[in-house]
Amino acid sequence: MNNLTRRDWLIGSAALVGGAALAANAHAQSITIDGYVPTPENPIRMSSNENPYGVNKKASNAMHKAHQYGHLYGGGGPQGPLTELIASMEGIPAENVMVAGGSGEILKTLALMTALEGGKILAPQPTYDDTFMEYSDWRGIEKIWVPVAEDLSIDLDAMHAAYTDDVRIIYLCNPNNPIPTVMHGEKLKAFVQEMSQKCYVFVDEAYYEYVVDPNYQTMIPLVPDHPNLIVTRTASKVHAFAGIRIGFGFGSPEMLAKIKTMMTGSINGPAMWGAIESYKDKEYQNFVLRKNAEALQVLYEFFEKHGIRHIKSNANFTFFHTGMDVVEVYNRVRQHGIAIGRPFPPLLDWMRISTARPEDMVFFTEVYEKEFLS
Repeated sequence: MNNLTRRDWLIGSAALVGGAALAANAHAQSITIDGYVPTPENPIRMSSNENPYGVNKKASNAMHKAHQYGHLYGGGGPQGPLTELIASMEGIPAENVMVAGGSGEILKTLALMTALEGGKILAPQPTYDDTFMEYSDWRGIEKIWVPVAEDLSIDLDAMHAAYTDDVRIIYLCNPNNPIPTVMHGEKLKAFVQEMSQKCYVFVDEAYYEYVVDPNYQTMIPLVPDHPNLIVTRTASKVHAFAGIRIGFGFGSPEMLAKIKTMMTGSINGPAMWGAIESYKDKEYQNFVLRKNAEALQVLYEFFEKHGIRHIKSNANFTFFHTGMDVVEVYNRVRQHGIAIGRPFPPLLDWMRISTARPEDMVFFTEVYEKEFLS
């Protein structure tokens, strides 16, 4: 045992970990999978905030059975039951919930809506810059960027001060991405209540399941009484539906109707049947969250050992200070078969890293130590 590295021990004991059988269907790249060797062409994925354990068995079986409804528009009618399930879980009326083919579909529609109605976007920087932001770039929407605070959290006071009358929508990712901080719940609630009287307020809660900060609050309970508030959620993270595409929008019936009239995509029937089973399956969700916490702990211990500044995470990724251009870090780590995050301006010497399995995170720390700290 003394000759074993921590990684060797973790790999050897993986079969003993409670709940491991739940993830037996996963096909993600991992050093725990027999015969897999990380290469630059086929790396361990620590770059896209994906669930490394895959879709759980109950959801997978439900989707397989649902193919019997594949010839029917609507996939056999799961949209109603799924909407009711999510509404009951959040304690709001079903009329305040909509289902979409991934939350990205709603994000793009909100960008289109902003472009058609006119006005600017007010957002922190850095924040999630795909879908909503990327689509708004294509539509030529002007943005007002507000730097994050010194502790890298979203600065709501600075956001408030930066507001102008030509702002049409405020975008807040909570937890934020690429920096997995959260805004204090009571302060965010007061901000949303005030600013939604002036413009649309869009709160993206893609990572809410992972939150450990006791000050966090979802803004979903506010949507029935705040017509300009929109909240989104996704099944892509904890539920591993990134390639299956199920997301949710929360808002007033009028707001959701406006979004629906502009959407061009449709919702996959089997995906909805799978989502129903996945959201019911608390055992699998708890397994994923437990393993994510273990993976983060591997990183925390490594960063603390070497005095590397990092963010304690409320998501399935963290953000750490590299002290050099992240493109160089990306390229050197990729040669060892690990793919990590892209640059997030203006913090170009900070790197986002997604959590893979704990064993893979140990492998990353060994590679990083060899490349940058030896």
